[in-house]
Amino acid sequence: MKTSPPLISIITVVLNGAETLEKAIMSVLDQRFVDFEYIIIDGGSVDGSVEIIKKYESRLSRWVSECDSGVYDAMNKAIALTNGQWVYFLGADDQLLDGFKKASKYLKDETTLYYGNVYRPVANRDYDGEFTAYKLACRNICHQSIFYPRRVYDKYRYNLKYSGFADYELNMRCFFDPGINFQYIPVSVAIFSDAGGLSQAKSDIDFEKDKLFLIKEMFPFWIYVLIFVRSMLLKIIVQLKFQRIFLKMYHSWLRSRSPVPIDESVDDKRNFHKK
Repeated sequence: MKTSPPLISIITVVLNGAETLEKAIMSVLDQRFVDFEYIIIDGGSVDGSVEIIKKYESRLSRWVSECDSGVYDAMNKAIALTNGQWVYFLGADDQLLDGFKKASKYLKDETTLYYGNVYRPVANRDYDGEFTAYKLACRNICHQSIFYPRRVYDKYRYNLKYSGFADYELNMRCFFDPGINFQYIPVSVAIFSDAGGLSQAKSDIDFEKDKLFLIKEMFPFWIYVLIFVRSMLLKIIVQLKFQRIFLKMYHSWLRSRSPVPIDESVDDKRNFHKK
């Protein structure tokens, strides 16, 4: 019997996600990669999600169904139950790709946060390559692309003040923590549902209010100045009602620079559209 801790603790947090949950679960249980534990935290679903979890409970390391104070509270609870050297979160409406196994082979240094890409089916592109400090100040690394070393959660937890972007705030803190390194893995780890989800469904007013302050607190000052100017320009664009034209141009630019898939998960992406 294996007694050493698993390499990766995979966590799914769900609340009333019966429509997509089973596909997420099966994408984990069908992995050719086996050195993991799988934990599901349900927030008290009433739509059949618990029945789906029970269907697979013999293959889960642990599952809990109880009320919580939101998705990040559930994530904090889940972290306390993990044994893995790295922690990975998969949304209840997302799916692992075969690239997950390939990415797992990179996990060597327990002081390093490793991250890859996710595939966004609506945008039909991978998100989003290697991040610099400036790029992180503009947008977040997708949660479903990140393998967090245990030392991150020995020091940090998700700030429950932020209902939609507590992971963004955590990534900012980790990026400038001298005890945590970042390494990009050039593979697509998961399919990230960009048709809805937490960050798409609602804004995080507290985070939006605090974002510039957080950047000023943690990032080099020149980045703060650039982001401040950028935010002012975006406000002007919105006020002048040019945002639709601007967004259309921006998404056209994103599509033009979308990288060609570079790992074996490309077949999974094609199959996703057939489901």
